[in-house]
Amino acid sequence: MALLLTIVTCIAYGNSYSGGYVLDDARYLELDQAPDLANLRSRLGAVAAGRVRSVGNLSFTLNYLLIGGGPQAFHVGNFLVHLATALVLFDLVRRLLAAPCFQERYAAVAAKLAFVVAMLWAVHPLGTMGVTYLIQRYESQAALFYLLTLYCIVRSCLANDWRWAAAAIAMCGLAVGTKEVAVSAPLLAIALDRAIFAAGWRELLRKRGWAYVGMVIVTAYVTVKLQPAFEEGTTLHTSVSGADQVTRWEYLCTESQVITYYIRLALFPYPLCFDYEWPIARQFSDYFATGLFVVGLLIATAYALWRWPPIGVVGLLFFCVLAPSSSFVPIADPAFEYRMYLPLACIVLLCVIGGYELWLRSSDAAQQSLRYLPIVLTASVVILFVGMTLQRNRVYRSAESVWRSVVELRPDHVRAHHNLAKILKDDGRTAAAITILENSRARIAVSGGSTAAIDIELGEIAARTGDFREAQQRFQNAIDELAERKSRNSETLRLDAEAHIGLGALWQQQGKHAGAAAALIAATQLRPDRYPQAHGMAGVSLRELGKLDDAEQQLGKAVSLTGPSQPWRRELGIVYFQQGRLREAADAFEDWRKQSPDDLEITLRLAWLRAAAASDEVRNLAEAKQLTESLIARLGPQLLLLDLAATILAAEGKYAEAAQLCEKAIALQRQQGGDLLSMETRLQLFRSQRPFQSAQPDELY
Repeated sequence: MALLLTIVTCIAYGNSYSGGYVLDDARYLELDQAPDLANLRSRLGAVAAGRVRSVGNLSFTLNYLLIGGGPQAFHVGNFLVHLATALVLFDLVRRLLAAPCFQERYAAVAAKLAFVVAMLWAVHPLGTMGVTYLIQRYESQAALFYLLTLYCIVRSCLANDWRWAAAAIAMCGLAVGTKEVAVSAPLLAIALDRAIFAAGWRELLRKRGWAYVGMVIVTAYVTVKLQPAFEEGTTLHTSVSGADQVTRWEYLCTESQVITYYIRLALFPYPLCFDYEWPIARQFSDYFATGLFVVGLLIATAYALWRWPPIGVVGLLFFCVLAPSSSFVPIADPAFEYRMYLPLACIVLLCVIGGYELWLRSSDAAQQSLRYLPIVLTASVVILFVGMTLQRNRVYRSAESVWRSVVELRPDHVRAHHNLAKILKDDGRTAAAITILENSRARIAVSGGSTAAIDIELGEIAARTGDFREAQQRFQNAIDELAERKSRNSETLRLDAEAHIGLGALWQQQGKHAGAAAALIAATQLRPDRYPQAHGMAGVSLRELGKLDDAEQQLGKAVSLTGPSQPWRRELGIVYFQQGRLREAADAFEDWRKQSPDDLEITLRLAWLRAAAASDEVRNLAEAKQLTESLIARLGPQLLLLDLAATILAAEGKYAEAAQLCEKAIALQRQQGGDLLSMETRLQLFRSQRPFQSAQPDELY
C-alpha cells in the first residue's frame, strides 16, 4: 500500500518540476537575492537560537546543498516533503485504527482505511499550493513534523517506550521551528493520548507527563516571538484599491466565511483560485449564517470530545491548525488555500470513516451488491483528483500563468489584473499591459472604487515610453483622487506617496526641479522614513536649484535610511564640495569609491581635491597622482586630465614640465572653443614657479 501510495502521488505531481520561481520564491530561493541560502553554518545557528521559521530556512539550505539549486531541485524537495507527509499520515492512521480501543471495529481494515485516507489527501488538488508553490514548503514541512510529533506519541503509547516520547519532543521542536502554525502540537498530542490511550489524566501524567512538559517548553520561545503579532495584528493590504484597518472582531467574522469555504473546497475542490482577495465582512448579514455554522462545528467538537473523544480530537486538530491564521489575529490576506494543507486531512479522515460506517450499516443483501462500491468510489475520486492536481500544477509554472488563472476565473479581480499587467510591462509587452489596466480601471470606475493605483501604474508606463504629458496627467489624477478621501489609512498614504514620487521623478527627468523637489518632499511627509529615494531625489533637485542647505538636509536623511551601496552618499559629497566643505567632500568621495570605484566623475573630483585643495588636511599628492594615472589609463590624455596632471607636476615642484603640459591643454582648449581664463591663470603661476591651490569649488572642478 505504501508503494502504491508513492506511485500515485508521483503521478499526481509528475508535471510539477518544470515550473520556475513564482512570486515570492525568488526572493528566498534565488542565491543572488538570498545569499544566506548557501550558508549552512548561519542556518544551523539560527535553529540553535530558536528563531522563528529557522528549521524551514534550514530545509531550503539542505535542499540547495544536497539536491542542488534552481527551481527544479526545490520542486523535488517539496515533493519529497509532501510524499513523506502522506506516508506518515498513512502509518499514523493505520496504527490509530488498530489501537486497542478500535481493535474490534477497525483492526481488520485499519491499513485499508488508512491507505484511502492518505491517498485521497495526497492527491487532493486543494493541497497543490502547499507543494507546487515552492515557498509554501514552510506549511507542508510544518505539517510533516506535526504529524511526526503525533506519530511518535502514538508509538510511545503503544510500546510504552520513552525513546519515542523523547523523539516526539524533537519533532515538536522541528515543527514549531518550521512554521508557527504548529504551536498547538503539544495540545493535540495530549488530547490524542487522553482520548485513545490513557485511562485517565493521572496515568497520562505519570507515564508521559515529562514528554508533554518538554514539548510545551520547546514551543514557548515561538509563542513569545508571536506575541507582538497577537497584540497588534496587521492592516489589510491590497495592491490596488486599499482597505481600512481591520479589527479583530471583523477578521474573526470574516474567517467564519473563509472556514466555511475551505470545508466546501475540501468536499468539492472547484474552482480553486490562487488569490481570492477575500473581502472583509463588516455587516452582520455578511457573516450571520457562516458564523452560526462555524460556532455549531465548535460546539459539536466540544461535545464530541466529551462523548466520542477520538472524533473530537480530529475536530480539535482542524481548528487548532487553522487558529493562527483563521481566528482573531488580522493577517494581510484572509484566505489562502495552503492553510488547509494539514486541516484537509481531518476532513478526509472523517469522510472516509463516515463513509465506511454508512457502508457497514447497509443490509446484508445490499452489502453483496455494494461489495465493490467503496473500491469504485475511491478509484473514481482518486482519478478525478489526480487530473485536477495535474491541472493545478500547470498554473504554478510562472507568475504570469498564476495571475492569468485568477483573471480567467474571476474577471473582476482587480489585484490580479494589476499584477498581471505589471508582469507584462516588465516583460516589454507594454500594449497588452495597458489594455489590461485600462479594462480594470473601467470596471473599478463603474463600481465606484479607487482607480489611484491603476493611474499610478499607467503613469509609470507612460513615463517609461516617453509620453510625459500622459504620465503627468495619470499621476495628478491619482493625487487628486486620494486628496478627496476623508479617511487616510496606510494603503491610501502609500499610494499617495508613490503618486508624488512618480510625479517628482517625471519632473526631475524634464529638468523641472522646483516642482520635482516639492512633490518628492510631499511624499516623504506622507510616510516619514519610508522612502529614502524620495529624500535623495529631492536633495538632487534642490542642489540643482542652488538650495544647498536644504539639499544637504534631504540627502543626509537619505544616507541615514539606506546602506552605503546607495548613491546618496555620493550626491551629498557633491553638495559638500559645492558648499566649500572640502574635507567632508573628500571623505564622502572616498567612502563612495569603496562601493563604486569605476565612478569616473567622483574620481576626477577627488583627484582635484587631493591635488589642489588649499587645506593641508585635504591635499594628498600621492593619491592625486594615482587617481589621475588611473583616469588617463581609462580615458586617455583628455583636456581635464592634462590640466590636472600639470597641477600635480607643479605641486611636486616640476614647474617647467607643468607649464609645458598646461600649454598643451590650453592649445586643446582653443581648438574646442572653451574658456581659457582658469588655465591661463594656472600657467602664469607655473611659470613663476608657484603651485596652484584653492579653496573655491568652482576653481577645483
